[in-house]
Amino acid sequence: MPGGVTAVAAAKKPLHVVKFGSSVLAAPEGYRRVGEHVREEVARGHKVIAVVSAMGSTTDALFDTARAVAAEPPDALVGALLATGEEASVALLRIALAAAGVSSTGLTAGQLSLRTRGALRDAEPVGVDTRRIAAALACSDVLVVPGFVGVDATGAPSLLGRGGSDLTALFLGHAVGAAEIRLVKDVDGVFPADPRRNRGLAPLATVSWDRARCIGGGVVQDKALRFAARHRLGFRVAAMGGRGTWVGDPTPTRSRSSQSPQSSQSPQASPPPLPPQSCAGASRAVSLERCRPLLSSSSACPTSRP
Repeated sequence: MPGGVTAVAAAKKPLHVVKFGSSVLAAPEGYRRVGEHVREEVARGHKVIAVVSAMGSTTDALFDTARAVAAEPPDALVGALLATGEEASVALLRIALAAAGVSSTGLTAGQLSLRTRGALRDAEPVGVDTRRIAAALACSDVLVVPGFVGVDATGAPSLLGRGGSDLTALFLGHAVGAAEIRLVKDVDGVFPADPRRNRGLAPLATVSWDRARCIGGGVVQDKALRFAARHRLGFRVAAMGGRGTWVGDPTPTRSRSSQSPQSSQSPQASPPPLPPQSCAGASRAVSLERCRPLLSSSSACPTSRP
């Protein structure tokens, strides 16, 4: 294992990677609630990497503004612009944590240096400097980092696609050997059908990665689910304070792989590209009927869209 991964994983306190999305951070009160939630995590003896999205509709507003300035803004400049939303969110959560009496460290997208490859607006993460993460966690129990954004081989800002903060959290959790990875949402887990249309519906206690892709309705980014499936990486999807749904193996004993993605010290080659999509993307749910074989088998979902 690279030295940085060893230093993080060997920390005396269990390390939790927790992602907070835009819907959870939709207003100042959301940051106060998240600050209190993280304070409670620390009080239970955990170290926390908090991965944050931009506040509310900030990302859409920034992109609309860019399109108002120029019909086709350069991808690298769009990435630089949208990254400001996540970096503002890092500062806002650290303000909330300070008010809650919690010391934290924060990294900008450039400091975190989540390395990517591929299209700048829909890139794949391939590496991160785990030594920097270990150093930050040595200074405080909480590290706040931006989701969704990275840098490519040329140093250009890149984006992980819509919902990419989910992928940031899973990639970092895998890289540092986190004891737990949790995606905090505005719904308490993955449901067997749309809970907005089916009142009283309870979230699933556990669900496989493939089935989550089929029936999740975009609760978790599809690319993030494919990454987790490839690395056999279990994680939890839940509302703030909720139990939610365990995504992965039925028993959460394999929440991390025995090998982590490429770090800055690893001599290994970059991991292979993510496998082709076998379900509709995160922005569209696949009908339950088309994915019914998954209820009794582990086969991949149909490739055709509904």
